[in-house]
Amino acid sequence: MKRTFRQIGAAVLAGAMLCGMGAGAFAAGDVAKINSTGYRTLNKALEAVKNGETIVLLQNVSSSTESYWGGEGKGVAYIHESSAAKSFTIDLNGKKITASGNADDALLIGADEGAGSLSVTLKNGTVSASGADVDAIWIEDVDASTPTTVTLRNMTVSADGDSAVYCLGANLDVQANITGVDDAIYAEDSAINLLAGSFNATGTDSNDGAIASYLWIDDDNMTLDMSRVTTAGEPAIVRPADWKTTLPMSVSVTNFQDVQPGADGRKPWYYDYVYEMANRGVVSGDGNVWTFSPSKNVTREQFAVMLASAAGADLSAYENRKTFSDVTHAWSIRQIEWAYDNGIVSGRGNGKFAPTAAITRQEVCVMLYKYQANILNIEPRQVVEVGVYPDGDQVATWAETAVQTMLMEGIISGSDDKGTVKLLPKGNATRAQICTMLSAMFKFAAQS
Repeated sequence: MKRTFRQIGAAVLAGAMLCGMGAGAFAAGDVAKINSTGYRTLNKALEAVKNGETIVLLQNVSSSTESYWGGEGKGVAYIHESSAAKSFTIDLNGKKITASGNADDALLIGADEGAGSLSVTLKNGTVSASGADVDAIWIEDVDASTPTTVTLRNMTVSADGDSAVYCLGANLDVQANITGVDDAIYAEDSAINLLAGSFNATGTDSNDGAIASYLWIDDDNMTLDMSRVTTAGEPAIVRPADWKTTLPMSVSVTNFQDVQPGADGRKPWYYDYVYEMANRGVVSGDGNVWTFSPSKNVTREQFAVMLASAAGADLSAYENRKTFSDVTHAWSIRQIEWAYDNGIVSGRGNGKFAPTAAITRQEVCVMLYKYQANILNIEPRQVVEVGVYPDGDQVATWAETAVQTMLMEGIISGSDDKGTVKLLPKGNATRAQICTMLSAMFKFAAQS
């Protein structure tokens, strides 16, 4: 470690003086704004921010243009010195705060001795650091009697030469993807809550894993204490489950914030199915582990990947195969080849697969029908006529048997369309609907 909050002490924090250019009515070239007032540097906005306000970042911020402590510190810093409690938000607005070279940290958040409680939320952006001993985020509170809490929401944090986040004597609530070298998060005398995220340490000599939490015993000794690190309760999925004892270099907490009970405590209809499939490793988040996008349409390649995951497929034989000329995504090529090799999928002619096309409900039925026959070895059953649905005649000839079978097995059902229950065979299938169908298929297979 480079330093600890006990070594810094209140005297250093008390001397912190931010520097930067002035503020005025919002104008082109401003780096940040608070309401309608623009600021030429983020440090200047931090000097001006009041309790309850939000700073919105308008441009990327770099340690080459931001400084504090009278110019001695390179990067962005906020030091809370007032005895009054304070809470504010920095909305990165999709922008980045970066540090490199001779910077100390990309972002420092601290509270001085005697300062009131401090709550800072960072959301919707990236904080990164490059270079030896350069941290992405440094959080420090030298007064345990008035807690400092930093909340990360929808954030990416990384450092390629040190731990990504240092948290000393503070509280940290995390929904973020964090990557560091020795640790993703290094903490002393701090309470860490992992709401959701991926946490990775890329170094080879770390002995305390991706998340390291230490407790000071006395002025000279501290011990690893993982009891102060918590994860979200059910339905969150934590992998590996024994991470607190095995101290792995990678930890993930899947917890979809858009698949949660409502204010009345009622779960959405797809809640159990989504988390069942996530637990099985069949589905993952949409871009991160805290967003599922249940209403988003599934593409043909995404469904092929889901089926390969459901089968626990060995993809090693498909490293250098490419049947379809339009399949270009590395994350789906092998799975599509596996599905093709096992007779689950076919192309759309002319050597094309149409991987990014939204999959139709009848295509889902055909692929599930073939998956059952070729992977689960379930024999075809007695089928029901699709004509009982007003749009049954819209089912393509090549899909009739599959659709009838899925109806009989209860894997699909009609869908409400303006008050009329229809099959909607050419309609798209959402991520929530796919999870429901896959759950029904697993249940049917278990009873067969």
